[in-house]
Amino acid sequence: MSKSLLVPAMAIIVIASLLTITLAGKRSEMNRGDGHPPRGPDVVTWYTGGNSFDMNLYGQQDGVLGWAFGTTSCNWGDMVADWYGGTNRVPVIAQNAYRIKDGRFEQIGVAWLKHSFCAVSEPGCGNCQATPCATLGIGCADTYWAGLNADAIAPRSGINAFTGYYAYPFSISPTGPSSMRGKLHIKEVDIDPALNEDALYFIEAQYVSPDDAEWGNQDNNASYKWIKFLTATSPLGLSSTQVGQPAIYGWKFFDEEVDLRKARVPEEGLLHVGIRVYDNGDGTWNYVYAIHNLNSDRSIGTFTVPVEDCVTISDIGFNDVDYGSGEIIDGTDWNVDVDSVGVHWNTTAFEQNEWSNAIRWGSMYTFWFTADQGPDSGDLELGLFKPGSVSSMTHIAAVPKCPASCIGDVDDSGNVDVADLLYLVSVWGSNDPQGDVNGDGIVNINDLLDVMANWGCN
Repeated sequence: MSKSLLVPAMAIIVIASLLTITLAGKRSEMNRGDGHPPRGPDVVTWYTGGNSFDMNLYGQQDGVLGWAFGTTSCNWGDMVADWYGGTNRVPVIAQNAYRIKDGRFEQIGVAWLKHSFCAVSEPGCGNCQATPCATLGIGCADTYWAGLNADAIAPRSGINAFTGYYAYPFSISPTGPSSMRGKLHIKEVDIDPALNEDALYFIEAQYVSPDDAEWGNQDNNASYKWIKFLTATSPLGLSSTQVGQPAIYGWKFFDEEVDLRKARVPEEGLLHVGIRVYDNGDGTWNYVYAIHNLNSDRSIGTFTVPVEDCVTISDIGFNDVDYGSGEIIDGTDWNVDVDSVGVHWNTTAFEQNEWSNAIRWGSMYTFWFTADQGPDSGDLELGLFKPGSVSSMTHIAAVPKCPASCIGDVDDSGNVDVADLLYLVSVWGSNDPQGDVNGDGIVNINDLLDVMANWGCN
């Protein structure tokens, strides 16, 4: 049996089982009926890729494959959810794809949005209180199979995922051949097993629901599933859907060393920031930062990692998304600059181009570099793209820093130990500059106390 593209076959079974068990616990909690349900409608993605795996290939063009997968929503709230077809009071459905490769979590696919039209209020996600298709009943599910989601006509640029508002009819329509138009575009080289040995893949669906957002329930609308590509045109679902979790949580699931935390744009949308630092064992470290924008309309337009003077930076990289099918968002790569303050990435400012390549809702950008110094805590700076009450926000995370100087390391060995103590004794009472730890002009008890206070420093 040939080596698995992801993990050995037995490990796949074990991990998929763990994901299923995890989800079962989440669903039990969702339906526990403890007297504290969310207020208002609350639309979550209940299945990604369908209950039975439903992901279809529709076309290929210039090395890019056009996909769509099925989704099932659930109204987890205590009020019916609006589903008025042909209006802006109906959810739009986003589809995304991601990959873990070479220690980095990257988004590799993005689609236009399905403009939904009718909710059939199926059982399967709670105590369904069925309603006509203009609403989704409390505790009811609604399925859009891959063929329906393949007909994606809503542009991401026209949607405010934080408020749930969009103008309808849409101002632009998807372009290109019908087999690719509006589909989930993924480059063949990004999923070909022969080129991506040991890579891990995820698909993610996100419902943007107007009344759900108006009730403040828009932070749990994205869910993901772990998948595998047997060939570049043959995907296989491996896990159950991880309800209420965007795909960046899959990075944390498979690598517990990932520091993944939420970051709230002031008075607005939700971000997820993931960081992983790898010690290369040769005096260098790889730093990887992933910024996922769940639903912030203000978006992120700049990103800075602080760097101290002693740090040397190399191998700087960046991954964004490729908007297709005539989307008006400019896909120009971000600029990068390194100075005495840090490593800075930025897209064109909003004032110069309102459609420049910011980290917009439903997308995730990854940044990385190699440094010759190890990690310590520092403040990442995330610059907000659209104007608002604040222009930037900070997030505490691992950054490369100069090693702390060890006071009392008089022999420059990198450690404060008995050798330093013996050196002090040998120059006791003199003005030896090396033994004069506190710089008062004489080696005495004060220098000895400084050595003892920093004993073991390295």
